[in-house]
Order: sequence, then structure tokens, then C-alpha cells
Amino acid sequence: MATEFEEGAQIPLIKIYPDKFLGQLAVVTGGAQGIGAATAQLFAKQGAHVVLLDIRENKLQERQTLIESDGGKASYFVCDISNEQQVTETIGSIVQRFQRIDILAHIAGIYPFNPLDKVTPEIYRRTIAVNVDASFYLTCAVLPYMKKAGYGRIIHTTSSTVQEPEPGLTAYATSKAAILGLVRGTSTEAGPGITVNAVMPGLIRTDQVWNSGVQPDGSHPLFERVIKKQDVKRCGSPDDIAHCFCFVASPEASFITGQIFDVSGGETYH
Repeated sequence: MATEFEEGAQIPLIKIYPDKFLGQLAVVTGGAQGIGAATAQLFAKQGAHVVLLDIRENKLQERQTLIESDGGKASYFVCDISNEQQVTETIGSIVQRFQRIDILAHIAGIYPFNPLDKVTPEIYRRTIAVNVDASFYLTCAVLPYMKKAGYGRIIHTTSSTVQEPEPGLTAYATSKAAILGLVRGTSTEAGPGITVNAVMPGLIRTDQVWNSGVQPDGSHPLFERVIKKQDVKRCGSPDDIAHCFCFVASPEASFITGQIFDVSGGETYH
């Protein structure tokens, strides 16, 4: 969805530079929908060849078609990122086919909403597997190729729930807190030309999140409550997050590593 700016805001036109990532390969996990799809689309509009990873091939095919119909370059691989062997083999196949990986934008994750007394060991382990283990596997898989090239951008996704928890999201917040340690630790070992950072979205109006709580009258209590906490009084959009990913992935950000980029409209502070 397009960003709808708050009443009274006079935001200049956001410029897209079609050659910004020309010649680069960007791997985007969770690229079939939501924030991942918006990020993949923006990378492609700025010249990158985008490789989408997700578990739903039909959604991947749809997204590839949309990117290509807009003049971009896209490929996809079906991959369960919580499976170490699949991650290693998929990243190896990407490098074998394209001879490079310049950017990893890791956005895929799950968002279980359960009161703590309803979080079974199975729910907890699945949350950690998809949100934490996968981040580790992907980092370990791409880093050797980036070190060999002397360049790379690894960007993970954490969450404002780490700073501003909501009831029912303890398992999720736990998994996203672990990403901070992974990012800061990896940044000390990444090597010349490689940066490792994380984007911290606030509550973002993706179809999945919106539809899970919208009321028959069109209201959404969760969004209404969170927007009251924000300094920017509107819903965050997938495009808001995509623009942050593209900045952090750019050569201009070469002196920024081990950092967390809060994109929550001022809901949280650091």
C-alpha cells in the first residue's frame, strides 16, 4: 500500500534513482508479501537484481511477475529459512548462478500472538527457529562470499516490541531481542567493506497485521493505541521500512555498522 502521510504534512516527492544498485544482487527473505515485497520492489526499481526467498512458490511467482512488469529484474528460490541445510544450499545456488551476493535483506519471520501462559514449548521453539536460528544460518551462509568480494550489506529485522512490549508478544519480543546481539557481534567479525545492521519497524500496516485485528466497523484498536504513542500520527507502511533498508544497503552507509535503525514513527526511543 502507498504511504498516507499525516494531516498537515507537506512531504516532498521521494526520488527513486534507477541506477543506485545497478549491477548488485540483493537477496530478500520474506519477499513474497508485506515489508519484504515492498523492499524487493524498491531495490529492483533502483537497479538491483532481486532474489526472493520464501516458502510459498505461488506468491513468489506473483511477486517476480510484478517486479518484472515494472521493468525490474527478479528471480526466486523456495527456501525454508529455519532449515540450515536448505539455507546453505540455496545461498550456494544463488552464488553459483549469479556469481555474487551484495545485499542480504532478511525480513522473513513469524508473529505469534499468544499470552505467555498459552505459549507452548512448540510455539516457542518454532518462533526461535524462524526468527533467530534462520538469521544466524543466513548470516553464516552469505558472509564468506561477501568477505571474498570485500563488500557486503547484511541487514536483519528486529521489532519495536523489544523496546515497547505488548501483551501476548513475549515469545516474539524474545526472538527479536536476540537479533540485536547477532547484529552487534557479527559487525565485529564481518571484515573490510561489510556492514551488519538491523531495521526496527514499529507497527506496520501490512495486510496480514491489519486483517488480524480490524473490527467490523473498520476500526483497529491496536493501531489506534499505538498511534497515540507515536510522534508521527499515522500508520507505518511497508514503503517506510523499504526506504530504510535501501539506505542501510547503500554505499553511502559504509561507515555505519552494528546499529539498530528505529522506524516506528517515534513510538520508541534509544
